[in-house]
Amino acid sequence: MDGDIELELAAASERGEYSVRVVQAPAGGNASGVFRLDVEKILERRTELESTVLASAVAARRTTPVAELPVRGVGQQLFQALFTREVYGTYRASLGAAQHSGQPLRVVLRLAAPELAALPWEMLFDPETETYLCQTEPLLRHIPAPDYHLKPLDIVPPLRILGLVASPRDLPSLDGEAEKRHLADALAGPISEGRIELVWAPGGTWEDIQSSLLAGPWHVVHFIGHGDYDSRSDEGRIALVGADGRAAMVRAIRFMALLSVAAPRPRLVVLNSCSSGESGQEDLFSGTASTLVRSGVSAVAAMQFAISDGAAIAFAQGFYAAIASGRGVDEAARIGRISVMASPDGTLEWVTPALYVRGGSTQLFTLSIPPTPPVRQQDGQEQTAGQQQTLDALPDRLQEEARERARLRSQQAQLRALYVQGSAELRAKHYGMAIELFDDLLTLDPDYRDAAALRLSAVERQERAEAYGRAGEAEHAQDWSTAIREFAKLQGDPAFPDASARKAQSERRQRTADLQGELDYHAESGNWQAVLDVAAELEALDPAAAAPEELTTAARGHLAAAADPVPPPVSRADRQSPVPPSEHPSVPDAQPPTEPRGLDPRFLGIGGSLLAVTGGLLAYLFSYLLWYDENGWWYSGGSGTLQFVYAVLVPAGYVLLLLSGLPVRTEAGRVALAVAIGAVALIGILGFGSEVQWAAIACGFVHAIFGIWAGVLAIRGGEGRRVPGWVLVVSAGSLPLAWIGLEESAVIGLGFMLQSLVLAACGGVLLVLALQMRKGSVRA
Repeated sequence: MDGDIELELAAASERGEYSVRVVQAPAGGNASGVFRLDVEKILERRTELESTVLASAVAARRTTPVAELPVRGVGQQLFQALFTREVYGTYRASLGAAQHSGQPLRVVLRLAAPELAALPWEMLFDPETETYLCQTEPLLRHIPAPDYHLKPLDIVPPLRILGLVASPRDLPSLDGEAEKRHLADALAGPISEGRIELVWAPGGTWEDIQSSLLAGPWHVVHFIGHGDYDSRSDEGRIALVGADGRAAMVRAIRFMALLSVAAPRPRLVVLNSCSSGESGQEDLFSGTASTLVRSGVSAVAAMQFAISDGAAIAFAQGFYAAIASGRGVDEAARIGRISVMASPDGTLEWVTPALYVRGGSTQLFTLSIPPTPPVRQQDGQEQTAGQQQTLDALPDRLQEEARERARLRSQQAQLRALYVQGSAELRAKHYGMAIELFDDLLTLDPDYRDAAALRLSAVERQERAEAYGRAGEAEHAQDWSTAIREFAKLQGDPAFPDASARKAQSERRQRTADLQGELDYHAESGNWQAVLDVAAELEALDPAAAAPEELTTAARGHLAAAADPVPPPVSRADRQSPVPPSEHPSVPDAQPPTEPRGLDPRFLGIGGSLLAVTGGLLAYLFSYLLWYDENGWWYSGGSGTLQFVYAVLVPAGYVLLLLSGLPVRTEAGRVALAVAIGAVALIGILGFGSEVQWAAIACGFVHAIFGIWAGVLAIRGGEGRRVPGWVLVVSAGSLPLAWIGLEESAVIGLGFMLQSLVLAACGGVLLVLALQMRKGSVRA
């Protein structure tokens, strides 16, 4: 076809390397390329992919974007491998040419390498447009076999479908009557219009199916049941019902022999079985679907994963309606996928159907006469072939009426396709696309079903989604008033369950910012009591944003000075004459001193000194071990020395920092630094042997995480703690770097030496800071 981009995939010279060649394309050219693809790794994920697709069929599920990641990841990997640089250019140019001509671009894959036939190509995902190819373009797998049916089969409607249901008692139960009723309901429209006739075989045994096939002709065979893939024979199998009611597993080639008793042989087979589309890795035709196509069936639509009842019914509804409307089987498969997308919200089961064809044409049937509704017979009489009239024998008026009915049916099919696509895009939360589709639908028929209400819903949801985006941007920019306003619009909307919590959080942050501004204003005005009041409210609202301790300490000092004026001079007589105790003026009870809120420079200096000395000692020991040790110092006591330093000296330095008031005088701060201290002590206790190396590494990461947490708390605690906080972040965060190069002991030793130097430098910074604090207090 002119609208085809046909790609041939084959194995290249090296293992895991494949070639892709453009056989034909609307844009012309003969682009080709070579790509590497880890086929085995993708095949190992088949179970994960199948579970992801099946789980998406649960109606209560509301986490599709997260759960979709495995499917999207594999689809993007396949797309980027298939469409190499030149091939991708041809694909883009062909897509533009097809759109210019008003035709869809059909992607045809010629899979010559057997292992490639087993991959889920229906998941192809274009990362640039963020769309799956088979949702917007027909995609089919071409089986390299002779085309026995060069022309479409000219049939007089109805399209005759033979339904087969096989439910062996030793396999998961199938409700046969429900399956028949579901498919009949799905095809009720085309059946009532006379476009489709659905007949069910009386049973699922070989004999029942054979007798039904002999009663043809049949254009389509629709099988509902179980299938699997036999890895031993590398071939697909179909489960029929045996004489004892148990499963009789029929190989694909035998099932084809059974279908061949029909005259003429059915052009189309639909397999709604668990794994009927799965192919083996060694034989391209080992899957049931490919075997049927190779053996003479023009096209097979098969399920490459297990499929839920709802998705199977939805696919059949869209698929057969398109076939009965004269569409090609490739376009019918795409419409069937769109029908699957309609329910439930977020389902991924549209990737399950796989279409296999032979030859170049996908137009299997030509409907020569517009169908007329079947005439209800009375007294059990049946309508005979002699009662049907050809179009040429009808009067001109009736021919015109028939053509008008055909036009109306075509218009209804177009309207329904727009409705289904719009509903699918709405469920996928592609609101802009949904609005465009509903606009097109309402232009053609303003009163079509509930399209107007769905369009209004899409507009409202788009507005809410945009409000949610604006709220997130305002939150990121700390524009709390805008964030509060936008989140308020979304409260109570189940599509945005976190809107209420984020609105409350924005309100707290807005109040925090207001209090911080008020605090600065009162401090500049010298209103110290107001400073303390605002600081207390701020700490109760958000301890992490509490007022700096230096400011509250200064405020208390100013208030104390104002409440305790300087006493008048006392004369010598007053000093010499004692005052009886009973005549002493009453003095109010002194209040107990409050806990100091600043850092204690004594503990800070001692702790920094100990860390500096310990870091320098460790750096010296590791350098000696790396470059100067020739007498086996490590095995003669060196290991124990290093363990002692890490188990006692390093934790002692951090304990002194904890006593100095780091990181902050809150329970969270003390716990964070205490856990970090315990982790580094445990490293010393465990030692550095290879058998406990992973445990020591884990302790190092625990020390780093909680040490960094403690440092962040100190940084946010106020001006006087920012430098010590950064020191904690650097000293704790550098410890995991000591294990760089796990397989090379020399590299590990170098890492520990560098980390020790960092520890020494951090201790030195703390010592200098403590000296400056002491000097400032003496001057005061």
